[in-house]
Amino acid sequence: MKRNNHSVAEIAWRVIRNFFEEDGGEEREKLRELLHEPGLLNNAAGLESRETVSEWLREPSAFSSAEAYERFRAYCRRRRQVRLRRRLSVAACAAVLLTGVGAWWLLGREDGAERRPVAQVVTPIAPKAYITLQTGERVALGNKGETTVADGSRILQDSALVSYAADSVVEEKPVWHELSVPRGGEYMLVLSDSTRVWVNAASRLRYPTRFEDTREVSLLEGEAYFDVARDEEKPFLVRTPRGSVRVLGTEFNVNVYDDEAGVVTTLVEGSVRFSDGEKRVVLRPGEQVATGGREAWQVREVDVAEYVGWKNGVYVFNRRTLAELMEIVERNYDVTVFFANEECESLRFSGDLKKYDDLGDFLRFIETSGDARFVVKDKTVTVYKK
Repeated sequence: MKRNNHSVAEIAWRVIRNFFEEDGGEEREKLRELLHEPGLLNNAAGLESRETVSEWLREPSAFSSAEAYERFRAYCRRRRQVRLRRRLSVAACAAVLLTGVGAWWLLGREDGAERRPVAQVVTPIAPKAYITLQTGERVALGNKGETTVADGSRILQDSALVSYAADSVVEEKPVWHELSVPRGGEYMLVLSDSTRVWVNAASRLRYPTRFEDTREVSLLEGEAYFDVARDEEKPFLVRTPRGSVRVLGTEFNVNVYDDEAGVVTTLVEGSVRFSDGEKRVVLRPGEQVATGGREAWQVREVDVAEYVGWKNGVYVFNRRTLAELMEIVERNYDVTVFFANEECESLRFSGDLKKYDDLGDFLRFIETSGDARFVVKDKTVTVYKK
């Protein structure tokens, strides 16, 4: 197994040679550089000191070679990797050092506490959602097929998409359903006018099963991307708790998460009018209006990819704070994030990441490009300062 193109055996062997003072100054310098390489090891600088390693190995409360060896072997069995080499002349000490360094490298080490690896698998984002009917009944989504519900609607679903049969026999009055996407999920909805809506994690959208005189939906919470079917006689209206968006035919994104305490509307194509009862503005493609929360009625030009990339399977970050990134992590991976060091919250990051990679890939990117490091245990991510 390798990290940053360095195997555990290579690093352990360098530590062993340094411990027995077999290397010259040039090799010791290479070891020092390895141990200080960002993202490779955390709190491992002490391994370059013979005295520190000796003290560490003698300290039973800090390190158990037997326990570390079993954990290391279990890790190797899971990954089907890592064959370690030892020299006969230093076999006894090398076995202990190699085990210790391997466990430290793979599992991490905290002062006074066990550290879990960033690479602990957390289930990536997946299509999952349910529909709540007017009666309060819930219909789980995710399986391919057709479901006829009490109000006569015929719900058609694939693994990641839900729509309604055009010949559904429903009541005369409009029937409203609510699509709910939990944390760690996403789903796509096709409305009766062929408008497509991508609904992000931790979001709720209320809509009629068919449109009549008007086309109106309600984004009660969360984020959704709308590709609106053009109909000049029937404008499309998206209502949110903090304002509304009116369009004819266009593509735009609306973010109204509770923890954002505002609403952000980003226009991709066409034209939209946003209003909150007091003010209104017409947006052009590439513009965004942000109100409330961290923003106070700002209209600005933006890189739309940063705000709609999630719909295409990519996170795009441009100098976003770590606190903002962790809000996205919490929603999309269904985890809880805790900052052990508050100063980490203001660290800023830029880059593109694939949305469907596991959480370990996401965190490793951040860890290798900044001053934060992460401990993943079950469904909790703890952020530490390097």
